[in-house]
Amino acid sequence: MNSFLSANNKRRIGLMPLFLIMAGLLALLLAACGTQDSPNLQGAAGTGSTPTSGTPTAGGAVSFSKDVQPILQSRCINCHGGQKTQKGLDMTSYDKLMAGSENGPVVIPGSLDKSNFIQMVLQGKMPKSGPKLLPAQVQMLENWVTAGAKNN
Repeated sequence: MNSFLSANNKRRIGLMPLFLIMAGLLALLLAACGTQDSPNLQGAAGTGSTPTSGTPTAGGAVSFSKDVQPILQSRCINCHGGQKTQKGLDMTSYDKLMAGSENGPVVIPGSLDKSNFIQMVLQGKMPKSGPKLLPAQVQMLENWVTAGAKNN
């Protein structure tokens, strides 16, 4: 007796549970990324959100206060801010970041290669503890430095 389903349709129906499992895992991953203590959250309390798509905020320019500083606050300030400033590098403000560390400047506007801050992130050396930056966050920092590391 011939089935009303073709072999192709049977194969598709057989793959449906796999598709549903994959969709469920993707939903869980997206939910977990949205709730972790990430640079998407501003300040220690994690209030407010910032763009994480790697695209700048309004006007097409990367903003230090809206795009870069929230990343620094969530991933860098624990070791490079307040009472704890490893290597003399304080990242709590634009002026302090641009002042550099005990080894000199860490951000060279317009130069990714000469900006030790970016090189440490790209090499996976920073942040030392906690999760590494997401690719979109790294791209945001690179875009900021490339555009001249402005205080905007």
